[in-house]
Amino acid sequence: MVNVQGIQHYTINQVDPMADTPPSRDSPSIIEQFRTSDHWAVSLARDLIWVVCVVGGIALALYLICGTWPAVVTIESGSMIPHMNIGDLVIVVEKDRLGNLQTWDQGKASGYQKFGDYGDVIIYRPNGYTDFWAQVGLLPLSGQHPIIHRAMTWTEAGEQVPQYINVYKGSVTPTAYLPLAAAGTTVKGYTILAAGNDTGAANYTAGDSDITITSTAFGNYVIPERYVDGKTGYIRDMGITTDHGGYITKGDNNNFSDQGSLFYTNTGKIEPVKKEWVVGKALIAIPYVGLLPLNIVPVIVIVLILMGLHELYLRRKEAAGSGDAKPAKKGSKKKR
Repeated sequence: MVNVQGIQHYTINQVDPMADTPPSRDSPSIIEQFRTSDHWAVSLARDLIWVVCVVGGIALALYLICGTWPAVVTIESGSMIPHMNIGDLVIVVEKDRLGNLQTWDQGKASGYQKFGDYGDVIIYRPNGYTDFWAQVGLLPLSGQHPIIHRAMTWTEAGEQVPQYINVYKGSVTPTAYLPLAAAGTTVKGYTILAAGNDTGAANYTAGDSDITITSTAFGNYVIPERYVDGKTGYIRDMGITTDHGGYITKGDNNNFSDQGSLFYTNTGKIEPVKKEWVVGKALIAIPYVGLLPLNIVPVIVIVLILMGLHELYLRRKEAAGSGDAKPAKKGSKKKR
């Protein structure tokens, strides 16, 4: 007998490797996680980055348009009243952009006016003071803030430094500056300022219509009534010369020009402004907008608090919305 060995048949099922293997999923990148995260801290960071990008874009555009940095400054004092006021935001351009820089005496000759008077208003670093913040263009953080005053004239090296005087301060913009010089004294020891060969009377007694100037920096002076017409400013030589050329500058609301009258701890007495110390010239002033950067620290704190409160409100609202749909209890039946 021949035993025939049974042959077992095996069915081999072909397995689709794609069916058994779960589809691969790439882990989201760090950028994608940051962009889509719902965590409150990440969301706040996204908002801050957005603000920085917007501000940076505006700053870059201003630099390209104005040709200088900073391209905006804020008026911090009343030295330019009434033509510029505290809190005004001033757009600054490179000193020779949109026309060459003109001083008061050049503007007087050409008829060019800016901000209510002849000549340009310039922004300059006092005595060229430069620290780290000034080097990177963040002048408001510098140890010595820049000064924004009108350029009155240019003096060459070795020339006498003139002093511009406006006894009316910002209430009157002088249409001319009359040269005056010391011409005798008063009975109280005030120096008389007079024009030409007018020496004044010995031991002159100042009248009610004369102008008396009391200055701890320059001494005490009297301008006789005959030189007072209610609209004229005055110039006198200070008896000093400059060892370098520079602009003589003055705040429209100040009695005296800067050179010799202003003194700062970091820089000493203000010298005639070299061209390389000039940051730029003022183009336009926007009222009140500068109050924000003047109070930048409290503004930042308030903005951060508001952003945090807004984020907290959204989180609570989202949590309240997800809690509205409660699961039905087991065994409960719907009433018909």
